[in-house]
Amino acid sequence: MKKTRSILSALTVMAMLVSVPASVSAADSVSLIAGRATAKAGEEFSVDVKLSGIPSTGMSILDFAVEFDSSILTISDVTLGAVGNTGAIEADKDTGDVFTWSVDGDQLCMLWTTGLTDSQYWMKDTTSDVFVTITGTVNASAAEGAVSVLGIVPVARETYPGSGVTNDKIVAGYIDDSNTAVYYNVLGTAGEVTVGGDAAADLYGDVDCNGVVEINDVVLLSRYVAQDATAKAPSAQGLLNADCKKDGTIDSSDITAIARYLAHLIDASELGK
Repeated sequence: MKKTRSILSALTVMAMLVSVPASVSAADSVSLIAGRATAKAGEEFSVDVKLSGIPSTGMSILDFAVEFDSSILTISDVTLGAVGNTGAIEADKDTGDVFTWSVDGDQLCMLWTTGLTDSQYWMKDTTSDVFVTITGTVNASAAEGAVSVLGIVPVARETYPGSGVTNDKIVAGYIDDSNTAVYYNVLGTAGEVTVGGDAAADLYGDVDCNGVVEINDVVLLSRYVAQDATAKAPSAQGLLNADCKKDGTIDSSDITAIARYLAHLIDASELGK
C-alpha cells in the first residue's frame, strides 16, 4: 500500500486546498443535498446528506458544514453512509482520523480526508449516495410548526489556523500527482426539520389532498423528494398523508409504497404502517 503523503496531516491537506487558486468548470461539480424530516418536540429525528456527481477521478477531501437552528435541534450523532465508507478508515492509519465531525454553535462541521494516493480509497459515486446520516433530538421547547433549515455551507473558521482569513469555501477535491490541488464546485441544496404536532394523516397516499390516491400523488411526492424547486410543495396535511411508512421521514420509500398500492400489490390498509 503506497502512502506518499503520510507526513501531511489532514489539516495541512485542507489548508492547501483552501489556499491554492483553481478554476472549476461546470463539469467538475458535485452535489450535496440535505434531507427533510418531521418530528415532534422532544422526539428524535434523522436526515441523510447525499453526495453525488463525483467525477470518475474521485475525491480525497470534503470539508463543509450543515447550518441549523440550535434553538430547535440538538445534534447527537453523525454516521458515514456508503459514499464515505471507502475502506480508507481501515487503510489510512498515518494521517489521523479520516472522518471527523463537531458541533460549533449553529454549525455541524464535517471533514473527510485521506492521505492515501491510491484512488480506490477515495470517495466516488455509489448506488446509495448517502454521505452521512445525521441524528438528533427536537428540543422540548420547540414550537409546533417551527422549521430548522439545514443549509449546506462553508465551515465558519479561518482558512487555516493563524491565517486571519475567513473561510468562504466548501472544499471538495483532491491533490494530484504533481501536488496540485484540484477543486470540484459544490452545489448545495438545503433540507429541513419541521417540528410536528398531533395532527394526523386523513388519507395516506393523498399527497395533493384531493381525496383520492392516484398517480398524481406519486408525481408530486417524487418531485418533492427530489427537491425540484419548480414544483409546488405539498401542504402540511399533504406531507402528513405522504408519510406512508409512518417513520417521520418523507423519502423514496413513501413513493414506493404509494406506487405499490396503485399497482394493487398492497392494500390501502398497509399505507401508514
